[in-house]
Amino acid sequence: MKISVVLIVFNRAELMTKSLLSLNHQSLLPDEVIVTDDGSGENILNVLKELAPKLKYKLKYVWQEHRDFRAAKARNNGVRAAKNNFLIFIDQDIISTKNYVKTFVDHAEQNKFIVSYPVRLTKEQTKAVDENMIEKFSYGSILKTKQLYKIKKQFVKDYVSFLQKKLSINKKGPKLRSGVFAIHRDDFIKVNGFDEKYQGWGNEDDDLGNRLYAANIVGYNPFWSEYPIHLYHEPNHEAGNRVNKTYYENQKKMITNSNWKCEYGFDNPLGDEQIKVIELN
Repeated sequence: MKISVVLIVFNRAELMTKSLLSLNHQSLLPDEVIVTDDGSGENILNVLKELAPKLKYKLKYVWQEHRDFRAAKARNNGVRAAKNNFLIFIDQDIISTKNYVKTFVDHAEQNKFIVSYPVRLTKEQTKAVDENMIEKFSYGSILKTKQLYKIKKQFVKDYVSFLQKKLSINKKGPKLRSGVFAIHRDDFIKVNGFDEKYQGWGNEDDDLGNRLYAANIVGYNPFWSEYPIHLYHEPNHEAGNRVNKTYYENQKKMITNSNWKCEYGFDNPLGDEQIKVIELN
């Protein structure tokens, strides 16, 4: 199975670098990583050019102009540039344990998206994460028992949710988390990817999850012993203010078992701006 990782970025090159290095030491390497940029003010491309020769996978850079927070469109841009059939979505603030990519692939199935749940580091813990720790996956030296317990707790919660969906007790199973999930390309395209009308922080991942479930593409969390790790940074939004909430609630009412494609998405991007794609190695 050929693997494309879609890694979204906006500034914070130091976080992106750690994420790319983490992927570089996985037990199962991705075939390519597409860094898709939501119009960073920092010169992300120069950082990538310096890093590219060290990487064991193909690296591409995709760029769109910054017009507010447009994660939905940026992720779609990344998929459009991807060559492979299995897509793993990772945010730039995510590193992971050694078999993280392998766990996604081991559980990959058509009509199923695979989702994980991150350990969230404190500011002090994040400062301790260096290249040596990433290469050796020696995160146990900084992680607390209660942080790891949350991974187990979420695994159980998601498994119960998966069974309830399978038994038709609930309409949906585990929640889609856009920075830590994977899906077959055909399933992503089936619902037209992320809805590009989501501009500003919040709800684009909830919307995609709703449409996938409506299309009978269900979520599953297999991450008991492997897990992603979220590096601390200042929030990208204002105290959880979701500017898309009204649009999301309206769309949620319109999604049915026969109406699960968004108007503007993978097949028909919103706007006609030029998107840059650069192969780096």
